[in-house]
Amino acid sequence: MKKTLVALIVLNACAVSSAFAAGNANTWYAGAKFGWSHYADVSGNKDFNDSLAASNDFNVDHDNVGGGVFGGYQITNWLAVEGGYDYLGNMQFNGNNGVNGAKMKSQGLQLSLKTSYALTDDWDLYGRFGAMGYRAETDVAGKNKFETGVRPVVAAGTEYAFTKNWAGRLEYQWVSNVGNSNQIGLSSDVHSVTAGIVYRFGQNDDVAPVVAAAPAPEVKTFNLKSDVMFGYDSAALTDEGKAAIDQLYNSPEMQAAKDKNTTVIGYSDRTGQAEYNQQLSARRAQAVADQLVADGMPAANIQTEGRGASDSVTGNSCDNQSGNALINCLSPDRRVVVQISGQ
Repeated sequence: MKKTLVALIVLNACAVSSAFAAGNANTWYAGAKFGWSHYADVSGNKDFNDSLAASNDFNVDHDNVGGGVFGGYQITNWLAVEGGYDYLGNMQFNGNNGVNGAKMKSQGLQLSLKTSYALTDDWDLYGRFGAMGYRAETDVAGKNKFETGVRPVVAAGTEYAFTKNWAGRLEYQWVSNVGNSNQIGLSSDVHSVTAGIVYRFGQNDDVAPVVAAAPAPEVKTFNLKSDVMFGYDSAALTDEGKAAIDQLYNSPEMQAAKDKNTTVIGYSDRTGQAEYNQQLSARRAQAVADQLVADGMPAANIQTEGRGASDSVTGNSCDNQSGNALINCLSPDRRVVVQISGQ
């Protein structure tokens, strides 16, 4: 018996590794088990005793193999309802000198509540409490009889998951007073130790935690009209332009954000050579940045860009203009933009 129990423990230990023992709530599972059964506290009626009265020596075989199949519904992570079929094995009493013995075998259907306690994320201890509807059959002195009934069943075990769907379990189970000795000649408690495998349906896939994306930095934009800031075809700030930048720097919005990252972007209209327009827009952006630094903005926080005639504001609205009319129409494209990010 001890060798059998040790073998079952080793088998169960080898069959498992790490995962998640507790199944997800509102899911089903099914499994099978196989192991050792033991008949104990055997009692017999008068016929049984008479059958063996002529013998003073008995060969008693209480142990046999047992097993079964089971299925369950996981109500919560710690509570399930489980039912199944158990073959409880058989027991034999044999007297010496050819004296007739007795043989008993039993099986049953059981229903129980299973409560679990998590030791780790992948290892549970559990208990089961319920009832078994059994069928017990005996052969006493050549007479075959059977009887049915309902008896309490109690079990305790451990379950260890090795994937999100598969788990192994090792379980001890006790069924009280199987058989009625007045009807079939024998009655016995049945103990069993089994190793089992469980498959859980509908388990969730492992999902990495969702990390909320950082909010995009708030960007404050200030538009400065280039024709007011500079003379025509010039990158030197006018007095009016300097005053406009001073006023912008001292505004509540700029003061609240002056220590943030700042980008000064210069633009030109589409007249003239593209390379020249690019250089002019870059010089004008730098002139505005230098004035902001002179007013008190940290130079390390400022960068400049010249984008030439890109990102036109007027689009094709000035296509029918020429000469001074075209220059005046394209005035909104000649601008300097100050952007301050929230980071």
